[in-house]
Amino acid sequence: RAAASGAEQEGTLAEEVVLLQPVVQPGVASSVGFAGLSLARLSSLLQAATPSVGEATPEALEELQSALGASFALPSLLNASFCFPGLYRPRLDAGGLLETFKAFASNTSAAFKKIELHMTNAALEGLGVWAADHDEAAVLMHRDQLRGLPALLLSPILANPQQPQHYELMSRVMRLVAWMPPEGRRELQELIVEDCSEEEVLRNLVRRVRDHCDETVRRAHQMQRLSPEIWEGLMLLQLLWGANEAIAQRLDQSLRTKPDLPELQLGVSLGMSLSQTLSQINRGTGKLAQSAASTMVLDRFAMAAPKVRPPVPAADFHLQSLAEELVPPELEFRLFIENACAGPITPSEVLELPLYAARTDYGFEYVLPSKMRSFMANRNLVPVSYTRKVLQVENHHAQVHLQHQVARRVAADLEVLPGHEIHIDPALLFFILKVRRDRILEDTAAALQRATPEDLRRQLKVIFEGEQGVDEGGLAREFFRLLSARVFTAECGLFDAAVAQNARVLWFDKSSPCESTDFWLAGVILGLVVYNNMPGLDVRFPPVVFKKIKGEQLTLEDLRQVYPDTFLSLRSLLQWSPEEKMSAEEANALFENTFCLDFVISYESNGKTLSKELCPDGQDKAVTMDNRAEFVSLYLEWLLTSSVERQFEPFRKGVRRVCDSPLFNALDSAELELIVCGEQDLDFGHLRSHAVYDGFAEDNAYIDSLWRVLLNFDTEQKKRFLSFVTGSDLAPVGGLQELQLVIQKNGGEPTERLPTAHTCFNLLLLPEYASESKLERLLTTAIHNSEGFGLE
Repeated sequence: RAAASGAEQEGTLAEEVVLLQPVVQPGVASSVGFAGLSLARLSSLLQAATPSVGEATPEALEELQSALGASFALPSLLNASFCFPGLYRPRLDAGGLLETFKAFASNTSAAFKKIELHMTNAALEGLGVWAADHDEAAVLMHRDQLRGLPALLLSPILANPQQPQHYELMSRVMRLVAWMPPEGRRELQELIVEDCSEEEVLRNLVRRVRDHCDETVRRAHQMQRLSPEIWEGLMLLQLLWGANEAIAQRLDQSLRTKPDLPELQLGVSLGMSLSQTLSQINRGTGKLAQSAASTMVLDRFAMAAPKVRPPVPAADFHLQSLAEELVPPELEFRLFIENACAGPITPSEVLELPLYAARTDYGFEYVLPSKMRSFMANRNLVPVSYTRKVLQVENHHAQVHLQHQVARRVAADLEVLPGHEIHIDPALLFFILKVRRDRILEDTAAALQRATPEDLRRQLKVIFEGEQGVDEGGLAREFFRLLSARVFTAECGLFDAAVAQNARVLWFDKSSPCESTDFWLAGVILGLVVYNNMPGLDVRFPPVVFKKIKGEQLTLEDLRQVYPDTFLSLRSLLQWSPEEKMSAEEANALFENTFCLDFVISYESNGKTLSKELCPDGQDKAVTMDNRAEFVSLYLEWLLTSSVERQFEPFRKGVRRVCDSPLFNALDSAELELIVCGEQDLDFGHLRSHAVYDGFAEDNAYIDSLWRVLLNFDTEQKKRFLSFVTGSDLAPVGGLQELQLVIQKNGGEPTERLPTAHTCFNLLLLPEYASESKLERLLTTAIHNSEGFGLE
C-alpha cells in the first residue's frame, strides 16, 4: 500500500501499481504476456478481508478492492486471471472461482457493497476497453482475448438483474457477444465447453443469462415495445445451449468409444471438467485401445450406449417471462409469421449470424437479422406451455380466416351491399359433429369420412343428440374424452394387444385386419385435438410415434419403449465382447457360436410364426461381430418402420390433413407429445394457487374445507373432478397452474342440491353446506354421476 499511496500522490492510479505485482506463477498467461490475479491470491485477499475474529483492517479491504478493480478494468489482465497455475496453455479455474465469488457474495457488509460497486464500475470501464463498438469487436477471435468473459459472468456483480448497474453491465456483455464475428462466438463457446463444463458452473452461467433475458422481457412489457437487447440476450443463451449440448456429445462419444471403464471411474469423471474427464478416460483405456476388440467398439456402442444427458436440463433454459405471458401470444405469432415462418433457428446457426446496420427506435444500430427476432424461432428457449398458446392463436387465426372467406363468398353470391347484415348457416362456419353417445364412434367415423379438408379446418362444434348443451368448448372436451376411450385402446383392433400388455403403450398392430381408412380416422381425431386447442387426449402413445409424425431419426432407445425385451436382446448383442487375449478370428467364431443368428427374423402374426429377411439373401448371411451393428440397424428399421408402414402412414396423413401450418411444422416431437397427451401433473396445490372465487373469500373456512376434501382425493377421484369441472381429466400443458378454476357460490342451507359445473368456463357452482362431511358426500356424488349436458 505504501507504493500504491506514493503512486497516487504522483497522479498514477493504484490499479496500475497492482499490474506490476507478480501475483501468479510464470507461464500461466504466456500467450498474452501479462501477469494476472491468481485464484490463490484472490482467496488470500478475501480471507484477510473477512477474518473469523474481529473486523477487517481498512488496508485489507482496500487491497481486495484494488486487486479486483484492476482485474475487471483491464481485459488483458482479466483474461490472464483466475487460471490454473503452472499450465503452458491457460485454463480458467471456473469451479474454484465460483466458490470464491460465492464466499465474497455471502458477505453483505457495507464495506463489501462498496467493493462490489467499485468492481461494477471497473467492469463497465473494461467492457469499453474490450470493444467500444461493432468495428472494434471485429478483432475478438482468440480465446486469450475472451477468457475473462466467463469469469465476469460468474462474478457477483451480475447476480441480480433487477439492480440497474447489474442490468446495464450484463446488457453490455450481451452486446459485446453480438458484436463479435462468428469466429469469436465459436471460440467463446469452445472456451466454455472446455473450462466451464462442471455442472454447477454451467448452471450458474445459464441461470444468470436467462434471468437477465427474463428481466429484459419484463422491462419491454412495461415499456410496451421490444428492444434489441432481447435478441442479443437470446443469442448468448443459445451460445450456452450449444456449449451444454457439446459437452454431452463429447462425453457421449468418449464413453461410446471407451466403454469398458469401471463404474466408479465414470462416476468420478462426470463431476470434473470436460478436459479432466476426457483425459482420465484416455489414460484409463490405453490398454483397451490396443486390443483387437477395440477396433469395433464404436460400432458396438453407437447404438447400444444410452445417450449422455447435458449437464444443464433443457427446462433451465426456458424463459419464465414467457410462461407468465408478458409477451402476448398474439404478438409472438405475428413476430413468427413475419420473421421466422421458414423454421426455427438452430444454436449453431446463431453463432454464424451477422449484424446489420439499421435505423431503430433507439437510433442507428447494428442489429441481428430478422430471422432471430422471434421467440418461437428460438424454440428451445421457450416453455412448451407458451408454445401451445401461440399454436392456439395460429389455429384460431386459421379458423377465423376460413369463416371470413365463407362470409365473403355468401355476400358475393347474394349480391349484398357493404354494411348490410347477412345470415349464414352455422354449418358453413363451423364443422358441426352431431353424435349419439351410444354410437359415438360410428357417428364420428361417418362424419369424418364425408368431411372435406376445408370442413376439418373449421372450428369444431359438437352436439350430443337428445341433449341441450351448447358447445363453448366443454362439449368438445367431453366428446374427445369419450371418443379416445373407444379409439385409442388395445381392444379397438388398431393397436398391438401384446405390446399394450407388455410395454403399456399403444403401438400399431402390423397384423391388424382394419382398413387403412380406420388408421386415417384415428390420425384425423388426433389432429382435431391439436387444431381445436383441446387440453389433450388420455392416450399412451410412446414418444417414437411423435418422432415418426415429425420425421425425426429413430434410435435403438426408441425400441425400448415398444419392445423392451427385444431392446435388451439387441443391446446385449452389441455389447458382447470376447476375452482380451482372443484373436479376431477366435472372437468371431465364439460370437457366431454363441448367438447363431442370420439376417432373418421371426415374428408372430394372428397365431402363426412368420419369418422376414432383413436384406437380400439374408438366410445365407450370418451375423458376425463385424456386421452386428448393421443387423441391429436393419432389425430396428423393420420393427419401427417397415412392418407398420401400412398402418402408420395413413395415420400420419390423417394428422397432417388437419395440422399443416408453419408453427405446427416447427414443433419437435417432444412438444407435440406434450400438446397431444397433456401433462400428468395432478398436484391440486397448483390448481388452488390460481383459483378465483365469486361469493366466497379466499381465506373462508368453507373454502379451506373444500380444498382439504380435494387434496385428499386419490388420483382417480382427482381425474373425475377435473373431468366434472373442465370436461377433460388431463392437466393442460404447463400443469394445473395453467388452468384457472372459478368457484362460485350457489346458495346455502337448507339444501340437498349437488354441485354443478360449466365445463366451457372451468366454473364450479358450489352450495355452501353445513359441514365438511356433507360437502365431501355431495361433491363425490356429483363427480361420479356427471356424464351428460343440459340447460336449465
